[in-house]
Amino acid sequence: MDPAIWGQLPDELLDRILALLPLRTLLALRPTCKRFHSLLLSPFFLSLLHCPSSSPAFLLLSHPHFSHRFLPLYDSFADGWRNLRLLPSAAASPSQLLSSSSGLLCFSLLPSRPSSLLIFNLLTKTSNFVSLPTRDPFSSATLVSLPSSTPHGYKIFLPSSSSTSVFVYDSASFAWTRFPGFDLILDRGNSHQEGVFFDGALYFTTNEPFSVVGFDLQSGKWEPMSSPSLPPELAFVRLVGDGRNRLYLVGGVGRDGISRSLRVWELVGKDGEGKVRAWEEVGRLPEMMCRKFVSVCYHNYSHVYCLWHEGLVCVCCTTWPEVLFYRVARGTWHWLPRCPMLPEKWSCGFRWFSFVPDLYALV
Repeated sequence: MDPAIWGQLPDELLDRILALLPLRTLLALRPTCKRFHSLLLSPFFLSLLHCPSSSPAFLLLSHPHFSHRFLPLYDSFADGWRNLRLLPSAAASPSQLLSSSSGLLCFSLLPSRPSSLLIFNLLTKTSNFVSLPTRDPFSSATLVSLPSSTPHGYKIFLPSSSSTSVFVYDSASFAWTRFPGFDLILDRGNSHQEGVFFDGALYFTTNEPFSVVGFDLQSGKWEPMSSPSLPPELAFVRLVGDGRNRLYLVGGVGRDGISRSLRVWELVGKDGEGKVRAWEEVGRLPEMMCRKFVSVCYHNYSHVYCLWHEGLVCVCCTTWPEVLFYRVARGTWHWLPRCPMLPEKWSCGFRWFSFVPDLYALV
């Protein structure tokens, strides 16, 4: 890697990279500089040595009023905030972060560059402009990049707001492919909720009557998830996936469109293995926390969107600066407090993204 890139990395990220080296190599490096000598005396670095497989993971916060040169970044491991400097190409005014996946960020550069999307790897400081396949306006894009120990590309799912088509970009062929749309998805009116990648397809939820529909990125076919049936008495529903083999359902349970409780279900079983698929409840929001959540969104669930962040199911609202998250392994609920960099007067437009640095994600 270019030495100039190493010099710009935060110390915490450098520590995580160095922790992957064999201990004997670290000991041999101690005489070369004071930094290497002090590392082995640092409690933070020693904790990384005990869990070398853990990857650094961050939450990015986007807002229309933020400076286009920076994005606030929350380090869940260090429990701290910092400003993340963007490349000049991503700092064009104005820019909007649309999607994040496996170390890559996808920006819209309207109106300065309306015919392109910008794909950006924060870790390697590389970027690429992807020309759009249509002049039709769009409000969302889903970036799909799967983590790997070898160089890998990405795909972009782009729905068109003025037609019944969707477009898929494959970085391997540098080309867009047009596929038929699905009216119940394109007309659902929730541009904040991206498709969720699971089992080789992107999955979406429809408006009432609620259902789950999958889109195969290879064939371009839409297929409703025939089983299992969704839990009863849902006021709203969202999907969350870890990008591999786990799919979760987040839903408000109640009547007449009013949520009385918030629950999380996991899809268990698998077709073709003799196991019947079912939505198994794994978490339920405590009553007092549910009251706060309901008061935050005012029962307007179009503002609610969910995302997966390294073992956490995050429930977010565009009108509220805090994040409600469910820690799957422990079965506990928590609130991530308001970002200290946010002015008090900002009350809407909050968008959260999970960011896991990936050296092998190619733009």
